[in-house]
Amino acid sequence: MNLKQLSYFLKIAEMGSLSAAARALYVAQPALSLQIANLEAELETQLFIRSVKGVQLTRAGEKLLDHALVITRQVDAAKDHIRSDTFSPRGEVRLVIDGSKAYTLLAPLLQRCTDQYPDIQLHITDAMSTHAAQALTAGKVDMALIPGASDLRDVDVTPLYQEPLHLIGKDLAPYGNQGCINFDQLHQFPLVAPSKGFNLRHHLDESALQAQHPLNIKYQQDTGLSLRCLTHHGMAFAILPLDVMATELKLGELQSLKVVNPTIERVHSLVQLAKRPPSNAMQAVSELLIKLIANLCEDGTLDGKPLIHKKPPPSDLGEGF
Repeated sequence: MNLKQLSYFLKIAEMGSLSAAARALYVAQPALSLQIANLEAELETQLFIRSVKGVQLTRAGEKLLDHALVITRQVDAAKDHIRSDTFSPRGEVRLVIDGSKAYTLLAPLLQRCTDQYPDIQLHITDAMSTHAAQALTAGKVDMALIPGASDLRDVDVTPLYQEPLHLIGKDLAPYGNQGCINFDQLHQFPLVAPSKGFNLRHHLDESALQAQHPLNIKYQQDTGLSLRCLTHHGMAFAILPLDVMATELKLGELQSLKVVNPTIERVHSLVQLAKRPPSNAMQAVSELLIKLIANLCEDGTLDGKPLIHKKPPPSDLGEGF
């Protein structure tokens, strides 16, 4: 198995056709077929099901697809790291952000990266915290900004931001006391929350257990859109960070009360795989993210406090790490 075979395999899987892949790769179709045949012979399994309509991955092919993507991405990252330096970082960086922070951070982070580091290709996706952590540990992304990272293994965790959670919904003014609501009052409100296993739900359940006041979770929804939808339509209330509902709160469509006695707070951390030293490009993006969070906390866009206010010291792995 070699990199050429893996790149050919990936292109065929992407195009769904040997002839289309051959044209995209500027390779004769018989030569492409031979490379795939040699790869299948080495692995002693069939990777594609061939038909008149094209090709489709077998189960073995689907398994190889994930490995091939990670391997080729790491090779490209190694090339970029060797060619770049700390003054002019270059290369691809894949970052996944917890869905509760994506709306606030995605656009300004991309803009800053484009302005300051034009040779970095920054790809940002958003996902619920559990799915984001899975993408990181599977090697599908380089870094993750997620809450609850202390439970992950074989990762380097840098806490960046601590945020309080608020009760958000319609017609909350009568229940508030100086913008706050006591935890023992929350049982009055039908809540929408993620299923068990997600970080936000873990915080809610742990807080309820410690306060000895159970919550009335009426709906379980596992996407940011569905949480927003039920809250926006007045079907339920949600316990969330303020910036998730910033637009609705600004327009007066929803109200918020900070949960106190006890407060519910969580920490978002920048997480990287411990076995993979960060590239110059990854370090540059990390520093941009640290500065951006500090700026957004200072101007009130983020409700919380940054946990790092300056550039982290370089590690002892050598220049660029």
